[in-house]
Amino acid sequence: MKLIEELEYDLDFREPRIVIKDNLCQIDNAKSIIMIGEESMTVEAGKKFVTVIGSDFVIREILERRLLIEGQIKGIELHYTSGKD
Repeated sequence: MKLIEELEYDLDFREPRIVIKDNLCQIDNAKSIIMIGEESMTVEAGKKFVTVIGSDFVIREILERRLLIEGQIKGIELHYTSGKD
């Protein structure tokens, strides 16, 4: 990937950015929380929906388009929208 392509990718605010470390999950470009259940949480993030699978979730931080979730994280699923704005 060329540098300009990498920069365009990094600055694309239509795509989610997901960072997982230990029991923390940071989702950037989050628009809204769609669903919170006992074993999953789904967030609208750009043109995708991000589902965090696990348990004992606590929302630690909500900033402008950033969500920090703490809990026992077992997996992440990406669900694509139809692509229409």
